[in-house]
Amino acid sequence: MNLTPFEPDDRAADSAGLPGPGDSPIVVVDDDASVLAYLSRVLEDEGYPVETFDSATEALERLTEGGQVALLLTDIFMPDINGIELVRRALEEDPNLAVIVLTGRGDTETAVESLRLGVEDYLNKPISNEDLVESVGRALRHRAQSDYRRQQEARLRAEVQKRTEELERRSKELEMVSVSTLLALVKAMEAKDPYLRGHSQRVALIAVKLARALGFEEEDVDDVRDAGLLHDIGMIAVPESVMHKQGQLTEEEYVLVREHVETGVGILEPIPHIARAVSYIRYHHERVDGSGYPQGLRGSDIPLAAQIIGIAEHFASITEHRPHRPAFSSQEALDTLKDKRDVWFDARVIDRLEHIVRNDPESLEAL
Repeated sequence: MNLTPFEPDDRAADSAGLPGPGDSPIVVVDDDASVLAYLSRVLEDEGYPVETFDSATEALERLTEGGQVALLLTDIFMPDINGIELVRRALEEDPNLAVIVLTGRGDTETAVESLRLGVEDYLNKPISNEDLVESVGRALRHRAQSDYRRQQEARLRAEVQKRTEELERRSKELEMVSVSTLLALVKAMEAKDPYLRGHSQRVALIAVKLARALGFEEEDVDDVRDAGLLHDIGMIAVPESVMHKQGQLTEEEYVLVREHVETGVGILEPIPHIARAVSYIRYHHERVDGSGYPQGLRGSDIPLAAQIIGIAEHFASITEHRPHRPAFSSQEALDTLKDKRDVWFDARVIDRLEHIVRNDPESLEAL
């Protein structure tokens, strides 16, 4: 028989889990001294370690405070605590304990209750040596198999957990390598133009401030940060002659610049863990009135996070020095953007930016 790693072989437990001398004992409980002596003698002759009790109360103390027990063999009708109650309390203490009930006054009600509690066997007195030994052996084998299964399942759970953690660790390492590699590309691109150095980092910081001001969850803020850092990665495919041109772009050159969005998306799409950030990058040049690109989306069809990246880029660009003009102040930049309220950009994003400019302008100036 072929077993998968998740199917423990019970045959391995049959000979491994049975108690021998010095191992976990069998606890025998009966208020009849002659029965107690008989049961003890038969089991000890088979090599089992046995502890006997003529009091269910003392037996319960042993079961709850005296360490591991392999099997409980108990009478039902005893003067202090009846056997059913002893079994119930013993199983509460150790749900894996094997139990056999032995009684001289059997009745259907106690038999049903015993089986409901999960006892291995319900035997009537008098019982032969052979039947007693067979019942005890069967109960101990069943317990050994159950213990073996639990051990195997625990081992497998630990192995699955270990492998899961290893995969998660490797995944995070790959994410870090992927993003760090992409950021290196962005920095390489920005290094070609002294006026662009730090631009992507600045866009990301402004976008994060806006996302938090708009109540984004931190997980979503992380996606906005990634989109801000990587939004212009497609510009790496735009010729330097076009990037550095100081005059007005020709139509052909403008087409090349517009294509940087889809170029960037093409670079980033194979990286699954930044999928949402990539969607924000794809739409960050869309405008509320439909005048944007690459798809000419309008209004609420544009993700709010993409709007945040779009306005963060616009704000960052006009507050940075360029060869053909000085940098705008934060207030001057805000004034130009307010004219685009619900024309280019969602009014909610403009309002949050205005709040930041009015109440914390230094944080924007310092970026």
